[in-house]
Amino acid sequence: MFTTSVDGVPVFYAEGPPPLSAGLVFGVGRRDESFVHGGLTHLVEHLAMRAVGRTPIETNASVDLTATEFTASGSPDRVAAFLRAVCEALADLPTGDLAVEADVLRAEGGTVAPPAVGLLLGELYGTRGAGLAASREPAVRGLSAEQVRSWSRRSFTRANAALWLTGPVPEGLRLPLPDGPAPQRPSQPRLSPVTPSWGQIPVEDRVTLGAEVEQHPALNGALGILRTRLEEELRHRRGVAYSVEADKIGVDERTRVVVVTTDVRPGQEVLAAQTIWREVHRLADQGPTAAEVEQERAEVEAYLDDPRSDLEEARARAQATVTGVGVLSAEEMRANAAALGVDGVREVAGRLRSAALLLVPQSADLAVPDLGRLPEWSPGTVTGRTFVRKRLRGVPKDARLVVGEEGACLVLGEDRRITVRWAEATALVRQAPGEWLLVGHDGFTLPLSEDDWRDGADAVRLVRAAVPPELQVVDDDAVDDGLLLFRTPAHKVREAVAHHRYGARLVGNGEWTAVLPDTDRAPEDVADDLATVLGRKTTGLVLRRSHVDVGYVLLRGAKVVGRHDWGGTVGDPALLARATERPEAHTAYLLQVTGTPDEVVGHAVTALGLPPEVPALLRGEEPAGAERVEGQGIAGAFRASVRGDFAPPAGTGGPMDEWARLGRTRPGWYRAVNVLGALLCAAGIWFLVTVPDLFDGGVWEVVVWVLCVSGLLNCLWESRPPTRSRAEDREKSPTG
Repeated sequence: MFTTSVDGVPVFYAEGPPPLSAGLVFGVGRRDESFVHGGLTHLVEHLAMRAVGRTPIETNASVDLTATEFTASGSPDRVAAFLRAVCEALADLPTGDLAVEADVLRAEGGTVAPPAVGLLLGELYGTRGAGLAASREPAVRGLSAEQVRSWSRRSFTRANAALWLTGPVPEGLRLPLPDGPAPQRPSQPRLSPVTPSWGQIPVEDRVTLGAEVEQHPALNGALGILRTRLEEELRHRRGVAYSVEADKIGVDERTRVVVVTTDVRPGQEVLAAQTIWREVHRLADQGPTAAEVEQERAEVEAYLDDPRSDLEEARARAQATVTGVGVLSAEEMRANAAALGVDGVREVAGRLRSAALLLVPQSADLAVPDLGRLPEWSPGTVTGRTFVRKRLRGVPKDARLVVGEEGACLVLGEDRRITVRWAEATALVRQAPGEWLLVGHDGFTLPLSEDDWRDGADAVRLVRAAVPPELQVVDDDAVDDGLLLFRTPAHKVREAVAHHRYGARLVGNGEWTAVLPDTDRAPEDVADDLATVLGRKTTGLVLRRSHVDVGYVLLRGAKVVGRHDWGGTVGDPALLARATERPEAHTAYLLQVTGTPDEVVGHAVTALGLPPEVPALLRGEEPAGAERVEGQGIAGAFRASVRGDFAPPAGTGGPMDEWARLGRTRPGWYRAVNVLGALLCAAGIWFLVTVPDLFDGGVWEVVVWVLCVSGLLNCLWESRPPTRSRAEDREKSPTG
């Protein structure tokens, strides 16, 4: 193997057969991200490859736990052109297609480790560093262009790169990467669970053993011998498994996570787990046989004698240079194999046994005397405000939620609790309207649902106030976006909003009113809330816009009666025409238009008479001149209604407008009607007094008394002469 450098980037290459293969490696992977910003590295890789475009040679790119790699295979000049194009893209990362690539990542659904291995790392390290292999990337769609570009400038620099080649450096190769210091990587936080232990994970038909151990000359040999024994027992003797795999995952310069994992026939998980644990004990107590040691030496020598091992060493050295995870050279591997002996293997097996975590599917239950159980519940709790469950919500009977100054705790029983302290919070993820997930450093997750608890909205409000805003994200799968509009004047929507506990901002044009609620509830749920006041026949519209498509949901009250997506689902133009009182020819044309999302929204605004602010509102811009309405609850809204706060503005011509005008002008006939009403109410009171046994003192008597007295007072008030305005007084005064 040879070493050199190009533009300050270290290069490792070995002589191999054509075509030339190359890999540009950067020391940044999933472990370097945070839980809430998961996907930054993957987005940079996708955007760079998108900028490079199609090439005539085989190219690829990948992100794993510790590194990002861009690879190519072909003629030297084309490999060199590809590497240069990647570097130029990383130096000035184009983010115009960020939304598209974010959706591609969601469709890809990739992970940096197999599920069982990722969950093992999560048990060891929680939700930080290498433990993030157990966590999905929750909010890729929420990552901004500036965040992605900043991550690229920080991580994809000359000082954090290395190149490996399977041949000499191509003539004229350039690597124009940006300058910058190598990122400072903090030490790996650890949970340090009590070991040896066993636990259950949601991965079926697989058993996994893992342990964090220090690097040791006999580590490779011990791991190889253990894997061979398990393959012989589980596959060749018992026939319950097909493939037994063994691997080492680098955590830092000296620490490795040793993993032995096997598939297993359904129903044989306990047998496989007991077999693995027995063989670890046997290797630690008795050590290997001389034949096993000799076989392991022979396999290492055969591997190193193969010329392809030089190529693999070049790649491993490039990765080690940028990740900080050391690798063994060919000379060191030969020396370790020559020195491999019974004592060294037994020592490594003993360390593995002491630090072991044995993970089985959730359907399996182990009963091994010398294996403890990994904790299923948090060890402590917190004090604070206690929220009790709502009935008929599926929450256990004795469950309670506690939110205090130190953290939050979900108590499900005497020893069954989930606690996340504010100082140890990793994220607060909104999963759906009113549904949140509080994530702790130790991997425990506390679900929060407003509807599960009495005053549940207050509980969520307290949690959100305690968790830093930068740790609060919206899950990519949370469908709660969209703009809600009602085809009704603003004063009616104002009254409907006031009847609830959350407020809203309103933007209207007299015909349509857009509602921007102070809640995380989905627009359809907000429509359901407001329809109790607006009426079940009110026309509503939910507009949704993505980076590529626009669609609507048509509502009658809170009921979905139609939908249309300009990129997919076809709506009914006749239904839309009737609901909006537009000519069907106009709605039919609208549903057939094509163009960019901005163009489609513009057509919808014109055809349906929507407020002109709708395009900006769909882009998430703050509305100018929006009317603010506070939620007052039923009692507060009733008092406001009595005061006339929801009276329509003058000139609307509706029944409420006419009623308000009569209350101000009080013409003679209006006053006469109220005098007659006052006489009737007085007669009713006289009748109640003179015939006391009519209702036998029941509830109805109280109701009639209230109606008669309130009616009398109201009619007397409305029968008074109208009060002249100051303008009228001036007109009738002698001086004018």
